Amino acid sequence: MSAKVIAFLNFKGGVGKTANVVNLGACLAYQKHKRVLVVDLDPQCNSTFWLLSPQRFTELTAVARQASAIQRTTFQIFQDAITGTSLFNAHDAIVQGVPRTQNGLELIPNLHLLPSAIDLFDIEFGINPKIVGRVRPSLRNALLPVMEEYDYILLDCPPNIYHVAQTAVVAADHIVVPYNPDYLSLSGLQILCRQLHKMNESFQASRAHLSQNQVCAITVNRYQIVGEIYSTAIAELKAQLLLLKEKGWVHPQCAVLAPPVRLDVRVAESTSEHLPVILHAAGSIGSQDYSLLADSFIAHLQSLP
Repeated sequence: MSAKVIAFLNFKGGVGKTANVVNLGACLAYQKHKRVLVVDLDPQCNSTFWLLSPQRFTELTAVARQASAIQRTTFQIFQDAITGTSLFNAHDAIVQGVPRTQNGLELIPNLHLLPSAIDLFDIEFGINPKIVGRVRPSLRNALLPVMEEYDYILLDCPPNIYHVAQTAVVAADHIVVPYNPDYLSLSGLQILCRQLHKMNESFQASRAHLSQNQVCAITVNRYQIVGEIYSTAIAELKAQLLLLKEKGWVHPQCAVLAPPVRLDVRVAESTSEHLPVILHAAGSIGSQDYSLLADSFIAHLQSLP
């Protein structure tokens, strides 16, 4: 069976895209025994830095700093599309069994990573409008050789919907929108879904082999039990979602996945330990929430046509 490719996308920063990808990916692989590939498409390299030690990241990128070297990162996918080369090899680039101990022990053998590189910052400026049609399907094409090796491929997108993020829209079977329960996020959600709907229509030629790509789920992050503020915000989100369904801007079965992920300092701490929260603090509320969210994620995706 071919992998389900899921893009975690929002043009707002700080809404939990990377935390969702890393921690959901870890729960799916470690607790649910799924084969998971995390693909880091953000030049800030947050998923990469979270799952790799600084020493390991330096080892992977040292050769790539040399002139004309082949990068074993997502950067090479887009560099190939721009220059017309075919140097990227997914099997060579993927780091298997992340994270690892200092002596190389794989802590989650089923969790793999396709790292990012800071060089991705240059990609947006290097894409001539004449080659956009060649760039858009480049991510999907690069992942094709490994599609049968995974149950889920999770795309950690940059906080925008520019060229690199657009390749994720083309590559993905579905889109998940990480969301913070506040007014600014609510107003931004409608704008995002409208833009994605427009993009889907114009991208369909690049997605002829796939059904129309739509937002299928929303995750709520940084939730706090403080009075009725956050429960009211989720009620408003669900009301907004009904309107988006009426407009056809999201999948007809789009849902707010439960539970909301509560604000937890243990999740923040886990980044500096280069561990997902289920390994850093197994009994924490963040670990509990992500484990339950993984169950909802699997059930919801299985229910979609």
